[in-house]
Amino acid sequence: MIHFDDGAPQRRRDSIRQRVRPFPAGSAAHIALPHAFAQPLRIAANEPRPEHTVRALLRRCRFDSVSYFITRRGNGAVGGELCWSTLPDHWVERYRRANFVAVDPRLARGRAQIAPWLWDAGGLAAGGSLQRFLAEAAAVGVRSGVVVSLTDGELNQVTVTFDSATSPVGAARREAIAARLGDLVLFAIALHEFVLEWRATGAAGRPPAAPVLTLRERDCLELAARGMTSADIGTKLCVAERTVNFHFSNIKMKLGAMNRPEAIARGIALGLVSCPGNAP
Repeated sequence: MIHFDDGAPQRRRDSIRQRVRPFPAGSAAHIALPHAFAQPLRIAANEPRPEHTVRALLRRCRFDSVSYFITRRGNGAVGGELCWSTLPDHWVERYRRANFVAVDPRLARGRAQIAPWLWDAGGLAAGGSLQRFLAEAAAVGVRSGVVVSLTDGELNQVTVTFDSATSPVGAARREAIAARLGDLVLFAIALHEFVLEWRATGAAGRPPAAPVLTLRERDCLELAARGMTSADIGTKLCVAERTVNFHFSNIKMKLGAMNRPEAIARGIALGLVSCPGNAP
């Protein structure tokens, strides 16, 4: 676990946050963040909405935004969600509804890429859905940046992206990014720990917010609640059965369900699907 070097007390909020626990001097487990990162990250971890403080830190690193994704692969496709971002809420909602996670080039390398890497929309040959993603991303200032890949305790792929409106990325900016790469990796790991802490303890004592399912995921869940099998749903929606099963793997991940009946029950409880008895 990363700890701040000023011994801040533990605090809890219903947002991304950090549990601070001091280690004995010289402990090998103690990793101190540089002071320029420690103070703003500690403040952000204890704010109800940490975006303002995080944006100030991003400006020091010469980036415009940061986003945190959890994704998984199956049947040759990418599924998952954009969990948190400093970008406007309308972009986060658009990203989810358009299922941009399936075409986002920042997520394409997956677990095959361990080292952080620089992406640049200006160097991509785009068409179709990728071209639409790049055009809409550019409108909110996402045209290049650094991608850091991690994993969570469930072996899902975690991706932290530091993005900029600058494209193409010139030699001078590449050198500046290289000089700050270590700080960006520490930043990404610290953000990751905030999210893990939030997922582990943040839901205690409060009702969870309903996850955002894509329209196709909601269709699959609705039809399953009416008793249809994957084959039935595939026929109804004109997609392959394995595609339906892939949608359900994402649904179960988002709802925290162990199996399909549990996902249906949680979907009904959260109001994501109608009760089978009330189905038209």
